[in-house]
Amino acid sequence: MINKFTLSRFQEIRFVRENLDEFIVNNLVLSRYADDDPLKETAKANFYEAYEYILSHPEVENDYKCLLKLHEILMKDLDDGIKSELSEEQIEELSAMINQPTKANLEIAIDVFLYILDKRLFTDGDVRAAMCFANKFCVDSGCGFLTVPVIHKDTFREKLKEYKDGNDFSLKEWVYNYCIKGPKLDY
Repeated sequence: MINKFTLSRFQEIRFVRENLDEFIVNNLVLSRYADDDPLKETAKANFYEAYEYILSHPEVENDYKCLLKLHEILMKDLDDGIKSELSEEQIEELSAMINQPTKANLEIAIDVFLYILDKRLFTDGDVRAAMCFANKFCVDSGCGFLTVPVIHKDTFREKLKEYKDGNDFSLKEWVYNYCIKGPKLDY
């Protein structure tokens, strides 16, 4: 799997900022926040803060500490008692997945996204954390942006269930084809 986009950090950030409202709507829908959910505005504000953190901190390493920080931001004022922590085994698995020099950054981002969703690393907030952490990889490497468009949410959920049940190995390719967005550049 190759990177779909090769953007400078400036191009990537400009694209994300121009489309951030849409991406956050997609994230909220995928995270199952209904319009009448009283926590939706808090979750929305947390997404904005998490993405601002991603866009403003290229020096932050893409590791378990970054994932925990993003989870902490995303859970702020939503659920008291939800801790951002991982077991030693989860840290090792995640580190092994992140450090695959033969894979493109986009493939690592998708792998990490699916790993977090499959393993349910947190009591709550897995979808939010998985999306933001995968996008930290994407933004840092200029390879596009991972977002599940609202029109594809049901298909994604069905494919994710099949993936978790061990019956579908095409989810990664599907995410690559339908969920990676980038600018149309004119040169």
